[in-house]
Amino acid sequence: MLNRRELTLLRAMYQHGTVTAAASAIGMTQPAASALLRDLDTRLGFALFSREHRRLALTSQGRALIPEVLNALAGMESVDRLAHDIRQGAQARLAVGAVAIAASSLLPPALAAMRRAHPAVAVTVRAGTALELIEMAADHRIDLGIMVGSHPETERVASQRLAPLALHAVYRPDHPYARVGRLTLARVAADGPIVLATALPAGRATRHALEARKLPYHPLIEVAQSSAACALAAEGLGVAIVESLGARYAERLGLATRHLLALDDPALTLVWPRDRAMSEAAEALRAGLVAAAQVR
Repeated sequence: MLNRRELTLLRAMYQHGTVTAAASAIGMTQPAASALLRDLDTRLGFALFSREHRRLALTSQGRALIPEVLNALAGMESVDRLAHDIRQGAQARLAVGAVAIAASSLLPPALAAMRRAHPAVAVTVRAGTALELIEMAADHRIDLGIMVGSHPETERVASQRLAPLALHAVYRPDHPYARVGRLTLARVAADGPIVLATALPAGRATRHALEARKLPYHPLIEVAQSSAACALAAEGLGVAIVESLGARYAERLGLATRHLLALDDPALTLVWPRDRAMSEAAEALRAGLVAAAQVR
């Protein structure tokens, strides 16, 4: 039987790929981690890792074992959290994951509604990219995740398409655009907007929309978060093009927003562990998110 220290090292190896990095991440020395891995190979009767180009790669046997390692640790950590909550007087915990802009725009009203129905539930909110949220849900590290992206083609998580998204212009109320009757994507593109990086689904959708219409893609500023684009627009540095969640956030800042283009993809999507039933609190939060996503 593997103990928690061994499981933790295997997870760190899976995440970091080198003994040095894995050992550092969990507070072990490199020699101690190497010795523990050798001992595991001997006890298990097969090699977990093989060396490839100065890095350790999982063997086929190791790959078969890793999902159960992650699930076992997730279970242990869940027990730890529950025990802590019981000591503190809370009987349940809800772990929620969200991309940054969803955490600051869509999640607050839905979470407030959930807490009114389940005031004793302790809540943890974790940030991550869409891919990270899928991993968190698959590993049972979150009960529900809110992501921006295509409907995840994976059997590892359950998912629900929550709402389509759109591109919006964001600008100060005193910007000349406020006096324009109809604002188009072409006009914003010609003026050199603030855009989201193409590493983000909404950033890629912005570039594709411009190129498909043979419009110039000459951004004034490129940023990695919708909230940053809105903050720059608030300082008068230009007009931002953001997705619907970014527009919600902008309106909270007192900025003006204008719809530019509806998108088929990416969409706002919920993910959760496929092989575990939702708690009443998670179901309540999901219902709140569905309701909040329809409000504009």
